[in-house]
Amino acid sequence: MGGRAGILVAVLLLTALTSRTAAADGRATEPLDNVDEGAPIGQAAPPTAAGRTEIPGSPIRAGLEAFAQYGYRGTKTAEGGTHWTHAFDVPRVHGAVEGRWRRSRGRVVVEATRLADDTSATSSTGDGLVFRVREAWGSFQVAPGLEVSAGVIPTLTIPELDGTWMLRPVAASSLQTQNLLAPADLGAKMRYDLPGGYGWIASAAFNGDGYNSRKLNTGSDVESAIELHPFAKDRTFLPLALFASLNLGTRNVESVRSNRFTTGLLWQGERLRLGAVATWAYGVANVHDQTAILATWFARVEPVPRVLLGARIDHVIRNLEAPTADKLTSFWATAGYRIAVPIETFLALSRALATTRAEREMKESDLWEARVVGRVVF
Repeated sequence: MGGRAGILVAVLLLTALTSRTAAADGRATEPLDNVDEGAPIGQAAPPTAAGRTEIPGSPIRAGLEAFAQYGYRGTKTAEGGTHWTHAFDVPRVHGAVEGRWRRSRGRVVVEATRLADDTSATSSTGDGLVFRVREAWGSFQVAPGLEVSAGVIPTLTIPELDGTWMLRPVAASSLQTQNLLAPADLGAKMRYDLPGGYGWIASAAFNGDGYNSRKLNTGSDVESAIELHPFAKDRTFLPLALFASLNLGTRNVESVRSNRFTTGLLWQGERLRLGAVATWAYGVANVHDQTAILATWFARVEPVPRVLLGARIDHVIRNLEAPTADKLTSFWATAGYRIAVPIETFLALSRALATTRAEREMKESDLWEARVVGRVVF
């Protein structure tokens, strides 16, 4: 992995140093921070919006992002009936501090999470909360448009897709929930924003097991991604984007192969956000030659200010070589309202349909669910 990472970094550096500086009428070379009143045109929103409040007299900003929800869920029982449950949950609490100085900037995001994971009723020490680092990185602008960062950093694929849909309170990326990719990891990244707002290209080397997992093997992951806006000079079609990423790595103690290729067509408008994305995975769980495909279609529209409507469909074939169908299809529909700039609320309905084989391996995957979700960010 090390030689491949060196080649990718060298190519990016050569591209940056031989290119002209960004045009004066091009887009900003970094994502917009204020994503609460209209989405950033032609860009993904940040992975977490916490840290928007300026501290007077200093270059430091701080803040919080939190989701809270009440859900009513019906799951299929072994007898063919439906078992209904309800629960209150706080799936995300992020506190952030960030600062800038000349060409450098840094950011720390702390995440609160339960001691017990999704497969346990409680942990050995109860079901309380612990704090862990979600992001902790520093960056330096090497040249116009070229930035190098290191630490616990956002990865390249999940943040871009979640930040395009901009409805993370409704559902996490299936790439994350299916354990195909992680949203953040320990590593180093180089990103170059193309002149004139035509997109960006990035490459990174990561620890390989995600920010919330212990490192179990001696391998590492290399991820590269590119996003192109072919009509950047035409404001009408500026939101149109072509996205592709490649992740090469290993997982688990056995160093099981974990390669993923993702490609998609995106529309990153201010009031309309669309996406059609497919991921091919080679090496799943502990099986080095198992292959899977995940296809996602999503939409987010703000027809009038403050009203947010969204939908998403995920279809995953968990094992292309399985003797019987191993598929899971999930549907989401949501309507939300921005009560004030820092507060949003959503009504979300979801349905998941699993084949017999998938249901047997993923308990309670055949379900109905209705949720009321609240989001606060500042």
